[in-house]
Amino acid sequence: MTDPFGGAHWISRPVPRSARIVRQITRTRTDWAEPGHTLAQSFHADGPVAAVNLTLVELQDIQNPYTTDVKFSIALETPAGDAIARRDFEGPQLVWDYFGPFLDVAPTAPSGDYLAVLRVERGTIGWATADMPDAPIDDGVSPVPLTGTAFADGQAVDGARMLGIDTIPAPNPVFRRSFRVDTAPASATLAAVVLGTGVVTINGHRVGDEALEPAVTDYDRTVLYRTWDVAHLLREGENEIVVEAGRERYAARGGDTWGWHLAPWHREPTALARLEIVGADGSSASIVTDDQWECAPGAVEAERLFRGEDWVVRSTEAEWTQVVVVTGPAGELRLNSAPPVKALAPRPAALVERLDPQRTVYDFGEVMVGRIRCRVSGAPGAVIQVRSGEQRTDDGAVICDNNLVAGEAQLDTLRLEKSVTDYLWEPQFGYRGFRWMQVEVSGDVTVEDVRAILLYADVERVGELRASEPVVEWIDTATARTFRNNLHGIPTDTPIYEKNGWTADAHLATEGLLHHFDLRDAFGKWMDDHTDAQSADGSMPQIIPTPGWGRASDPAWSASAVLIPWYLYREYGDRAILERSADTIRRYADQTIRALDGALWSGRTWGDWLSPGHTLGPEGMPSIGTIMAVTVLQYTASVMRELGDPASEHYDDAAAGAAANYHNAFFDLESGTYRVPGVGYRQALNILPLAFGIVPDRHVTSVRAGLIADIEERTDGHLDCGAVGVRHLLPVLSAAGRDDLALTILTRRTRPGWGAWFENGESTLLESWDPDARSRNHYFLGSVSAWIQQRVGGLRLTEPGWRRFEIAPVDDARVSRASIRHRTPLGEARAAWERGPGGWRFEVTVPAGASARIVVPGGERELSEGDHIVRISA
Repeated sequence: MTDPFGGAHWISRPVPRSARIVRQITRTRTDWAEPGHTLAQSFHADGPVAAVNLTLVELQDIQNPYTTDVKFSIALETPAGDAIARRDFEGPQLVWDYFGPFLDVAPTAPSGDYLAVLRVERGTIGWATADMPDAPIDDGVSPVPLTGTAFADGQAVDGARMLGIDTIPAPNPVFRRSFRVDTAPASATLAAVVLGTGVVTINGHRVGDEALEPAVTDYDRTVLYRTWDVAHLLREGENEIVVEAGRERYAARGGDTWGWHLAPWHREPTALARLEIVGADGSSASIVTDDQWECAPGAVEAERLFRGEDWVVRSTEAEWTQVVVVTGPAGELRLNSAPPVKALAPRPAALVERLDPQRTVYDFGEVMVGRIRCRVSGAPGAVIQVRSGEQRTDDGAVICDNNLVAGEAQLDTLRLEKSVTDYLWEPQFGYRGFRWMQVEVSGDVTVEDVRAILLYADVERVGELRASEPVVEWIDTATARTFRNNLHGIPTDTPIYEKNGWTADAHLATEGLLHHFDLRDAFGKWMDDHTDAQSADGSMPQIIPTPGWGRASDPAWSASAVLIPWYLYREYGDRAILERSADTIRRYADQTIRALDGALWSGRTWGDWLSPGHTLGPEGMPSIGTIMAVTVLQYTASVMRELGDPASEHYDDAAAGAAANYHNAFFDLESGTYRVPGVGYRQALNILPLAFGIVPDRHVTSVRAGLIADIEERTDGHLDCGAVGVRHLLPVLSAAGRDDLALTILTRRTRPGWGAWFENGESTLLESWDPDARSRNHYFLGSVSAWIQQRVGGLRLTEPGWRRFEIAPVDDARVSRASIRHRTPLGEARAAWERGPGGWRFEVTVPAGASARIVVPGGERELSEGDHIVRISA
């Protein structure tokens, strides 16, 4: 097919205003409220109010709005002033962003007229506001425009405030079309995309084996589709194609702090499809989505992005009506080349525990990602609730508390309106992160054959490491397992609490992850998402894709735009990777230079996030923001140099200037280390300048000595840094000749460190070093895997594409042997080594077209392609 969708139209199912979002998402000004003053916005809701989001703004003309002490509240009130819901905020606010503050309205408030109210008690708070937009023609699928009055201290003012109101969503739609095929086809190809996600069947047979399709994108920039050969699913005579649509992030519902349900592209679920049939005689016919299709409410009564799916087995057949042809998303249709998410074989629980007659907990033995499948038999009125989670209460109940979203999290339900026997139930349109599932029943119903359906991106495994030191091996394995749990169209931070493409999580871990997985296509797609997400001024968001939240650049996070293409290039040796991202990198680096403006970083950054005992590190934002801007510019220069672009010198100069500013601001001559005045020694402040090579030669020894002394004396061989510092800590110690201290940090079995997790029997990595870590499925603290592979496994590439690599394992009695294999673009590279009283023994495979060098105390060896056994005496 030249045009895979020629003649096809986007179709949807119209739903009443009461089941749609109410919103105003435009900002042209900010109205401000000082202590003792209020701002408000009236609105009408045609349906029950479930959540309310506001876009509030920090005062701009102060040195650091993220450390400013404020106190304010947001509330939902009736016109008479009766409070329906209220939320209080006090102290410095780390985030001011797109629809960040929200109200969870539980129970839901009935339809009617309301006021959203901001009351300020301390500080100055703004509310983003716009002139009242014209109400568009109601197409039955788009958000309902906000109508009402803006108020300041009770007096009406012009404009409409940025406000989003979530109601109870309409059932997920099902679309269908019947058609005839007069003769058996010679070929038939279906091109289709269902937004937010969907399942297509032809004559009752599922098309393809993708479980969650398509991958999330910025739908106003890119929409991904796939094609399938479906000739084998057709028959002579009558045929039927059915599309079951889910919401995911295109039509997301359920309030959350990122405003996914308020994304600019948001509409009701929609579909676009074209079936091209070629007969044996050469004739052709096409079936396209158009106004000849029918639609009906599906079995999912309500789907919410972070909660789950509420299903019903109806007592009566759904009523089919004509679809509406709608305007689709603005994004360019592109064939999806990223690896799909697929369902693995059903997995039974390792342990089943009955808490009481209504509740049974299924323990699947390790943290994983997927959803439930079970068989249900029951009578009308019965309800099944499935809670999926990584944690349990003291009495054994499964919990999933998520204060970043409105309503309950990870709760799937099934309601019976009629009797069923052996009804096979499996939610279809999302995924949950869990170790445990709690099945709770009410009414006359039994649940049997409970299984976990694991959902994972179909990425190929390309590496493995084994080591005699168990904690070291566990870290590397757990990092790969945790990342795999977070790859579903985009690399996310957690498959439960946020499900966002946090940029730092990925760039910190990429080098180590490339040992385990072939990520060229998966991360190639995500780099395209970076290009789509980039603002006109070159800014790169902190989550990608984004509904609008976190658009301001953060060098510690947004560095993914530069670092990941570089790591991919180094791994695969293909300059086309750099060429594909070069313009995006250049524009982001230019914006970074403008933001620095010859001084320290003055914008927001997450900094060295989650160091022990902290969220944002006490060293603050300017220090980490500046030093991470340095490495953004350094790697931009490297990319340009590799592409033969003379602009590399410009970025080298900009990096050197920013490095000098960092050194001049934070180097303490008396101690010979980097410090922030009034703050004790901070490891990250010293790790990063050493890692990026910006410490003046005359001070390198003192900075290294200060870091080593702090680890050995103050923290007793433990780290004291967060995600950014950890990424570079071990290489910095190795460069100082202290592999032994790096291993000590890795293998300490008390907090803070990975060994404590190993001792606790964890199967995946936690979000933070502290005992109250929220997520047990967070991979960014596994960035040390790169060091483990290179210094314990001993395998390190030294030229792009593995044309040359080094085998240089640590010389430490705590690790006596290790083996590592990795499939490079040239073939498999392998190293297995042992060390004994007499020296070293190596078994090495060098793929064709490559060369390698062994480097250990006692000698070096050059190796050509082929298999080698090498002995080096002590």
